[in-house]
Amino acid sequence: MNRRRFVAAAAAGAVGASAGCLSDLIDDATTFEASPIRVSEDAAGEAGYEYQGTEELVEEREFAGESVEVTNYLTDYTRMIELPGLGSEQEAGVFALVSTPQVSVAGEEFNPVGEMSKAELVEYLQGQYEGLEVGDNIGGRAITKDEIDGLNAAVRFDTWEGSATLQGETEVDVYVDVARAEDGGDHLVVVAVYPDDENVPMESEQDRADTMTAGIQHGDDVDVELKNGDE
Repeated sequence: MNRRRFVAAAAAGAVGASAGCLSDLIDDATTFEASPIRVSEDAAGEAGYEYQGTEELVEEREFAGESVEVTNYLTDYTRMIELPGLGSEQEAGVFALVSTPQVSVAGEEFNPVGEMSKAELVEYLQGQYEGLEVGDNIGGRAITKDEIDGLNAAVRFDTWEGSATLQGETEVDVYVDVARAEDGGDHLVVVAVYPDDENVPMESEQDRADTMTAGIQHGDDVDVELKNGDE
């Protein structure tokens, strides 16, 4: 699974889809930057996920002769899981976070992520990742604001059945959890992907994703390890 690009599409083009109207409104507000986002080391360790670093995604667009710069952050984690028939452990668990700024000019919001339903977000992600096929929504769950130390918001997941290609070769059934939240002037997208396999209990993997969610840290004072987008 190309973990870096699984949810990057939701951030990298966030403004372009609906920012045409900015040409009439741009004044001095031409730079918008999200705050970094990650999971605490304790939570990641408890859930068995390994931090793969954080990518800073900077988009520059021209509107009416003005350059608008939007900075987003994509952080991802992976977990090695042994799947029957594949011979060895696979990087089959993914937990990814996106923070993208609420782009507001003259009281109007121009970041489409803020208007997208979770179903629309899943459809958009599926269109950007050729190895992912998403099927039916099978329900949801919530992690309350009180359970998340680093956010002033609850996180409500919806879960979809689907399939994904591992290492560009093997197709496996998966569950895809998607949530969207608002915190500190940013839109946040949370995605967890894990196998749909009788040897990998769904409840256990959801507990891991919930532990990761409870450990989310978001803000200007959050330290992240920035990586090159080609890594």
